[in-house]
Amino acid sequence: MKYLFYLLFMTSILFANQKTLRISNFIDYIDVELLKDFASQNNVKIIYDVHEVNEDIYSKVKDTNDYDLLIVSSNYVTKLKNIDKLEKIDTTKLKNYSNVNQDFLQTNFKNSQEYTIPYLWGTVGLIYNKKLIKEPILGWNDLWREEFKNSILLSNEPADVIAMALKSLGYSANSSNLEELKKAHNKLKTLIPNIKDISSGNAITYFITNGFAVGMAFSGDAKLIMDNSLDFEFIYPKEGALKWADGIVILKDSKNKDLAYKFIDFIIDAKNSARIGNSTGYAVSSQSSMKYIDEKDLSNNVTYPTFNNLLNSEILIENQDTYMNIIEKFEDFKKEYNTKKALNEK
Repeated sequence: MKYLFYLLFMTSILFANQKTLRISNFIDYIDVELLKDFASQNNVKIIYDVHEVNEDIYSKVKDTNDYDLLIVSSNYVTKLKNIDKLEKIDTTKLKNYSNVNQDFLQTNFKNSQEYTIPYLWGTVGLIYNKKLIKEPILGWNDLWREEFKNSILLSNEPADVIAMALKSLGYSANSSNLEELKKAHNKLKTLIPNIKDISSGNAITYFITNGFAVGMAFSGDAKLIMDNSLDFEFIYPKEGALKWADGIVILKDSKNKDLAYKFIDFIIDAKNSARIGNSTGYAVSSQSSMKYIDEKDLSNNVTYPTFNNLLNSEILIENQDTYMNIIEKFEDFKKEYNTKKALNEK
């Protein structure tokens, strides 16, 4: 699903002199008022596009480009760097660079730290409706329980789904062993009867409105759901959650690089970064922003997990040797799912 909207704030007399900043970001992943503030303060027009999953925007920009800035996950920052699509970040152009948490650059972005600025971070775990399950859910393997027939929401991120299946088998989420990937693919196919839909957007609609029992969930989505209903619980699977961080990148052929730097500097301002965290429910990557984070989020281990929550968790890394294998296996799995779903609906 994709949305496109324009933020226009100047009069028609000045419109011709306005610069335009083109951004693509994930769904519900910024404080829109912050976009309006930047546009108004800098006399610019923002064209803000939304991608549901990393693969959508990667496929779009690998051959052509309509953007100045993207927000993508760390493994996709590396993919874009490897095909020479990214501008190396000149940190001297960022007055607020001291707010950037260097630990994230050394861990999540260690393969691309010169090409990105950390944005938000979180986890992929499981959320479930306590009223719709018979026994507590403890791990990824519980998704295969017979009671969950036609009641599960699965992520639409290929790497996350394959990683989940690998973890359920006791393998590393970053396994490059082709036999292990094959086993994960085959096990994933046996989950098809339990899957009600595959999506990475509009989680609150799926769970609160449409009655899904359980599913993969980003931590920020889980927090939003739990803020709206006491019926739900989010867990870190015992086999290990998926830990991720997203970064802001400037496209190498951006037409407005100076404006892109200005936007990044605006975003990494300590108060502005906290505004994004407070509005999205995801964890900020800036230590200097923590004093502005809502207290209820700081004490909430969905947004800010404890050390024990993250036991056995893994950060997904980019692996060129297995990338196409993962994409092909995921697409094959979705094709079989869609075929069976269509037959069941007849």
